[in-house]
Formats: sequence, structure tokens, C-alpha cells
Amino acid sequence: MRTITAAAAAALVALPFVPLSSAASSTMEAAAAGARPPMGWSSRSLGCSVSEASVRQAADALAPLAPLGYRYVIVDDCWLAPQRASGALAPDPARFPGGIKALADYMHGKGLKLGLSLSAGTKACAGGGPGSYKNEAADAAQVKEWGVDYVKYDWCTIPTADFPGQNVQQIAQTLYPPMRQALGGDVVFAMNNEDGSTVPWLWGKDAGATTWRTNVYNRPIADAYATMVDIWEFNQLRAEYAGPGSWADPDLIQAGRGGMTDTEYRTQVTLWAMGAAPLILQADPAKAPPAIVANPKVIAVDQDTLGAHGRLVKSDGWYHVVSKPLAGGDRAIALFNESDRAATISTRIGGSRYRVEELWSGAVSSSASELAAQVPAHGALLYRVSESREQAPPLVTFEADPPRFLGEDRPSVLEPGRTGEIVTRVTNTGATGRLRDLEVTAAAPQGWQVTARTPARKSRLDGGETFTVTWAVTPPADAALQNHDLTFSLGGQSATAVVTVAKAPGSGRTYLSDLAWTRVKNYFGPVEKDTSNGERAAGDGRPITMEGVTYPKGLGTHSPAEIEYYAGGRCSTVEFHAGIDDEVGAAGSAGFEVWADGGRVAYSGLLTGAMPARKVTASIEGARYIRLVATNGGDNATSDHADFADAAITCQ
Repeated sequence: MRTITAAAAAALVALPFVPLSSAASSTMEAAAAGARPPMGWSSRSLGCSVSEASVRQAADALAPLAPLGYRYVIVDDCWLAPQRASGALAPDPARFPGGIKALADYMHGKGLKLGLSLSAGTKACAGGGPGSYKNEAADAAQVKEWGVDYVKYDWCTIPTADFPGQNVQQIAQTLYPPMRQALGGDVVFAMNNEDGSTVPWLWGKDAGATTWRTNVYNRPIADAYATMVDIWEFNQLRAEYAGPGSWADPDLIQAGRGGMTDTEYRTQVTLWAMGAAPLILQADPAKAPPAIVANPKVIAVDQDTLGAHGRLVKSDGWYHVVSKPLAGGDRAIALFNESDRAATISTRIGGSRYRVEELWSGAVSSSASELAAQVPAHGALLYRVSESREQAPPLVTFEADPPRFLGEDRPSVLEPGRTGEIVTRVTNTGATGRLRDLEVTAAAPQGWQVTARTPARKSRLDGGETFTVTWAVTPPADAALQNHDLTFSLGGQSATAVVTVAKAPGSGRTYLSDLAWTRVKNYFGPVEKDTSNGERAAGDGRPITMEGVTYPKGLGTHSPAEIEYYAGGRCSTVEFHAGIDDEVGAAGSAGFEVWADGGRVAYSGLLTGAMPARKVTASIEGARYIRLVATNGGDNATSDHADFADAAITCQ
């Protein structure tokens, strides 16, 4: 979790609140009463290639999910004809030749519902169609006549000049309520004013919005883990404003699009369910993995009739505990590990006896007071907790290769052909009974050797006690330099240690361009070895040259850039000549840094394309990892071709 994100969001929350009239507020609350977060599919990924045929095809794929709540098929822009027909909205005749009413009838025949996007401004956001500005009543009547069940009301092409002296929040509070009132309470009203300057969380409920977006920047969610987490953090900051009938909307579910892992997609669905968020799929419903989007117990948390938005009860920046009260007295608790390494997350759940069900795996256990589990990197576990005297087995916390210190966020490292150690821990966390006849076993990739150095069996484990096993682990000499999974089993439970196989440099002085890096980032194109960065294509660099001096070895980057190497604690010095390559002339500027584990140990100062190379030498004694970093000099990054010439590392 990044502090700057919360600070930026808090600044927006502090914008002035402009209340609606009490009459409008009461009308809108009545219209929204009893609703649950909408579920369905959006055509956003299709863009303006959307068509009547593609929407029907998506509906056919979504229909099997309708019993779980996925009912809304939402056409997101590009459905409108360029011009109105006799003053009325009309569908694009090429994309939707059968018309919207026929499409709505098709949805209703499958037990689904139809959604359309409209714009509060003078034009639609995409596709060139008209907006609903000053046509709210007529447009609402038109879509209702067609049988539309859901309107996504966008914030595009707003004629701000018509509202002199008003800020965007005030304009939005003028433009959104008329469409809500004209649609009536039987149509879902998704207020999609993504521009965070309108602070919709402060007034969306009073405006009658079924959902309101929680972004503070105007762009859709990307199919990427970091972006998803950022948006979740923004969404959590709006928790106090959300509730039954007026839901915080952090944007679409990405599962099935391919940009994240299954673990990360499960995390998104978990966090969205805890926030009582709309569950609207962006991927083709046929490609959305059922194990992730169609878990009925997870969906039940999202659709719970109490309608509560889950709140953070514990967080230290990387490890989060979110709790959500459920109808009937149960609680949902999510343990979310934002970091890049598996970690154990715990929280107290009270002083009674509890039934604890992890909803993704279905595992049921009992606990007297505590909930704890090892959560995979980027993963989230979701529990339903209820007071119960049910005789379930005690909750067991099974850890493989736990972090050695709080905040350690990268896998342990093993070197090819060298023996290292991995630890497993078993804790009787539930403490509702004694565990008996425990045995931990290991499974590793072919060619690996894994042997228990301490006993792997224990006859009994009382409440609160921990059983630790130390394992000797040796990767083969030819093991691939990448992450590998080691799986440990305890009865029906398993725990996975993700370990990195990396090779430290040999003794003496070695050019870094002759070594394999462990991580790399570059602004344009790839980092090049022994040439300049060149342009975007791989291998298009030239000999590294600064102020007329050519260097046969080195690394060519385009700042901002980072290159990381594993040093294994056996190296002493990194050195290079830093500067801007002659291929960009006198343009460009950058700073050059060396980082040893978590601290900066050398800095070149700001260098420009008009300056000669500068020698940088850094002490890296004892460092496991070192990073070469090129930072932007504060100007346009277009010409920042930053060279680490003759970059070398000296090791024992």
C-alpha cells in the first residue's frame, strides 16, 4: 500500500460537499432501496467493434451464470447512430440492425437484462453518438420503452461553459439527478463519472445512484495487478459512503483476460466481494474461469442482504485484514497479502468458539480466538466465520519458508548445486483440540534433493503449539535461473514455498553485461548488453560512446531504468562509467545510482548529454542483491539514453 495514494485520495475527499434538496434525496433513496450490487458483463473490451451479434453471443455465454446473479449484459458505448432520428435516440444501423428492443427481448428471454451507456454531456464517450444533455426525460423514456434495465451514465463532453461559476462537482450534481428521476427506480443507474474531481462518493447516494465510481483518475481499470490494487485502495477509502442500494464501484472484474495470474484474479474477486462491489465481467464470459467468477459462496458475500462494505481492521502496508458483517450474524474476513512473497497474516476473531470456512477451498475448521494462515504472494483468502459448537478440527496454520522478518517481500534464494535450508511450521492456531500423528512431507521438481534435517513427524500438538521442520534443499547444478515451487504436505493440507534459483558471480572481476540479471525495467525498449539502448527494438543499439570515448562493454538503458543482480553476500565492489550516450547528442539527463539490498550506496549526481562520463564506485559488502538505477533528470525522458559503461562487479 502506497501512502501517496491515500494522501491523494484524502485530498479529493476534502473537496466541498454540495447537498441536494431533501425531496430529491428521499425520492432517490426510495428508488434505490432493496437493490443488491449488479452482476453481469460489459462490452468494454470490444470497443467500437461491438455488434448485435457479439452481444448476443456474450449473452449466450453468460446465461449459465444467471442463476448466480450474472444477469446484466451491458453495451458500453458505440451502439448509437451518429445522429438522432426525429429527435430520438437511434441505434447504429450497421452495428445493431435489429434494434435495441429486439435485443432487450432476446436478453429477457434468457433470463438476462440489458444495459446501455448514455452520456450526461453533448456526445457519447465513444462512437460519435449524441449525449443526453437537455434530453434526459426523452432519452430515459426511449430506453425504457425499449426494455432497457440498466443505464451506465457517463461523464463525457460536458458543456462546462453553460455553468459559469460552478465547479465540476456542482455541475455533476446538476446533471445526474434528472436522468435518475426520469428512469425511475426500476432501472439500475450506474453513475460512471470517473473524473475524481466530482467526488461522487459524497453525494452519489443522495443522487439516487445504484453505483458510483471510486476512481480518482479518469481511466478504466487495467488488467494488471498493481493497477487493481491501487483501485482497491481508493475504493476502501470510500467505504463509509457505500451501503444498501448505493454501491461503491471500483470497476470491472478482469478474470479471463490474461494479464494477471489466477491467484491475482481470485484476489480481485475477493476484494470486490468484501466491498459489496458490482461484479461485472470484462472478459468474454466464455473465457472467464468458473472457478474464480462462479464460486457461489464468494458471490454470497458480495450479494449479502446486509449490504455492508468491508472495513480494514488491520494493515501494515503489505498485509491486510478486511472484515465485513453479514446478515444473520456471521462475518466475512479476508486476508490479503499484497507483497511479492508468501506471508502469514493473522487476526483475533473473538473469545468464543467459531466455525471457520475458507470459501475458495471449502476447508472447514474451528478456532477459539484467532484466525491465521499463510497467504500466497498477491493472494487473498476469504473466510466465513460464525459462532458455533460444531466439532470441526482445529484451525491449522501451515507455513512453508516463512519470511525471516516482517516486510521481507521476495522469495528465498538457492544457488545451483549448493545446499540451502527451508523451514516449515505447523501451528495449532485454533486451539479447540489436540492435533495427533502429524507428518510433513516434501515434493520438489525433478533432480532436486530435499531432506529433513530435523524430525518431520510429531505425535501430538496442543493448542497454540508450533512444530518446526528444517529441510536441506539442493537444486541441481543445471537448475533454471528462475522461480521454482517446493510443495510440502500435511495430511490434506499443502503449503508452497516459492524459491528463486540464482547464481552469484564468480570470484574476481566480472563484467555485469556477461551475467544474467534477476529483474530489469527500462523506459523504452529492452536494456542492451554491450551497446547503447538504441530505440524500441531489441538489438538496435550502437557501440557505447560518451563524449567521443567508446566503451566495448556495458549496459545501455533508457531511464528510468533498473537492473538487478544476485550477489549472494560474496561481493565487494561495483564500478562503472556513467553518462548519456552520444547517439542523442547533447540532449538527455539522468542520475545513476547503486543500491545494495535496501539502501543506496552510490550516486553519480545529475549528468547531461553535454558532459563526459563520470566514474562511479560503490561498496556492496554483504549485499544479497544489487541494483543499478538510472533516474530521469527532471526533463522530458525522450533522450535519456543512460549508459553504464564498463560496468563490473568484484567478488570473492
